[in-house]
Amino acid sequence: MDDSFLERPDNEDPDNEDVKFAHFGRLANYSVTGLFGYYDHEFALDIDEPTILTGANGTGKSTVLRSINWISRGHFSSLVRIDFDTMTLAFEEAMLRIHKKSNERLEIHLTRREGRPKSWRYSLDSEARLAPTERGLVSLREAFGVEEWDELTPEARNRLIHRYAASGEADKPGWVKNIPQSFPALFVTDQRLAPERRRRPKKRGEGETIGVVAAIEAAVLHINDEVQRYKSLYGTASQNLDRNFPRRVFSAINSQREFGGSKDVLREFQEVQDIRSSLATTGLISPTEIEDSITDLPLNNPDSVALIATYLSDTKEKLSTFEPLRQRLEPFIEFLRRHYKDKKIRIDDKDGFKIASTRTGQDISPVHLSSGEQQMFILAHKLLFEAPPGTLVMIDEPELSLHVLWQSTFVDDLTEISAASGTYFLLATHSPTLIAGRTDLRRSLDG
Repeated sequence: MDDSFLERPDNEDPDNEDVKFAHFGRLANYSVTGLFGYYDHEFALDIDEPTILTGANGTGKSTVLRSINWISRGHFSSLVRIDFDTMTLAFEEAMLRIHKKSNERLEIHLTRREGRPKSWRYSLDSEARLAPTERGLVSLREAFGVEEWDELTPEARNRLIHRYAASGEADKPGWVKNIPQSFPALFVTDQRLAPERRRRPKKRGEGETIGVVAAIEAAVLHINDEVQRYKSLYGTASQNLDRNFPRRVFSAINSQREFGGSKDVLREFQEVQDIRSSLATTGLISPTEIEDSITDLPLNNPDSVALIATYLSDTKEKLSTFEPLRQRLEPFIEFLRRHYKDKKIRIDDKDGFKIASTRTGQDISPVHLSSGEQQMFILAHKLLFEAPPGTLVMIDEPELSLHVLWQSTFVDDLTEISAASGTYFLLATHSPTLIAGRTDLRRSLDG
């Protein structure tokens, strides 16, 4: 473990450092001593490929993942309840070291490459005052009644949380409050098919209602919402550029700007065609938007070249609004196509995300997919749509919901998703098929 920066001088921080947050960077090394009063574990994480934890039952694989998740989320009341002596998370730019002082107290120390070390003492007594987290939020739901709480608008909930949390949150230093932003993590368990609560418009009247939907339906609805949101952004960008297109064309012609010859324009046109083809394959635009060749146009005329170059520049700018979504949706669809047999994946202009049988041509409701197919869908959605770049994604025993053939390619699948999403992975598994000979990625907790 590289902790050389712990020896650096305690440079004074700016007065307002506590209200800022700085990313710790990716987690490079994890260690724990006295886990369950017995185990000492330490391992380095692989950044470019999934890190795989193995070990016999009871050695702490799942607990290691949960402890990292609790630290990332600031859930110290959960962390203090497990038996350990010291836990150390070494990041690229910082180090968190947590000492358990008793069954109710923790000492948390932060050291960064820049700035003086920070320390904070946590106790279960203080948790009672922290309304927005864990115990306090549960207490608020119970105090108002579960149904009544769920019917409140997000704005009303936030007002109540803020009112009851102010005194407790004031006890936390800024760097502790900002740990979730400094170290983003996502913990994925085998409970992915559990129903989710989603706020949806009422069919009649005004306002919204809470409905319980299958987890895969919630994922599909989220994807459809994202597609519609980006199509709206695309429409707005198109309107803004089309509004003054003639004026910019005349300006380009009059400026005598050098746009290059016909070869340059044709190269630019091909780049636009490639972007359109990619978006049409993903379903974000219609295939009819892919134009025919422009070789029949007067490309030797400077005025024509200025017009075409302006048009192509505008088209690139319009299509670029889809890029953040395309980067997630394209690998998502490719992931499903690779694992779904005899099924076609597409984005329909009217109905959004669709799955159809290649044998019958009939649409398949997502809830009618096999449980394994639903698990793969929900997992891919979490990884590509819920985890921002730089997130550590931890998956506990993924083999519980994977077909044996899918297990053999799972590490490669995650490596591809990592490249597309900017996330990195830590797995806990018993499956030799999932490991598939990748002993270089394996970290054994058996000692």
